[in-house]
Amino acid sequence: MSGDHFTPDEALREIGRVDRQVRRSARGPGRAYLLVGLATMVYWPVMFLGGGVWPLIGGLGWIALTVALCVYWARLRVHDRLLKRVRKPVEAAYVVTMALPFVYGVWLMPPTLTVGSTVVLLALAVLAGLPLVYGGLLLMRDSPAGAPLTRDR
Repeated sequence: MSGDHFTPDEALREIGRVDRQVRRSARGPGRAYLLVGLATMVYWPVMFLGGGVWPLIGGLGWIALTVALCVYWARLRVHDRLLKRVRKPVEAAYVVTMALPFVYGVWLMPPTLTVGSTVVLLALAVLAGLPLVYGGLLLMRDSPAGAPLTRDR
């Protein structure tokens, strides 16, 4: 400690300022979740419905996104309570839902596309991205002004 002496009101204001700063730090991971969730919704249709070079472009894009996110998460220094609480269930749900379009596209999708099989793949692609979109929106939302400092975000 630097030896600063705060009145109780000043200490409460300083705690509030630090709490807001920490909460803002979770917006970056929220944006990352949102980006990957939306990219997931596009990735699977490109991989299974795209012709020509589109699957190659989708695969290379996914690799670039994965590398960028690994670097981002490795350098991240966030201590937000909400991020700590949300991260594991959101990422576990994402892993499970990501397997659904993969399994469908590789083993269950008919070789000749129909409207029905395309709709199923698109629905599974959207479902696969939803956990991260939900988690991203949770992390990016602002807490109400004047929220109590003890509120468990």
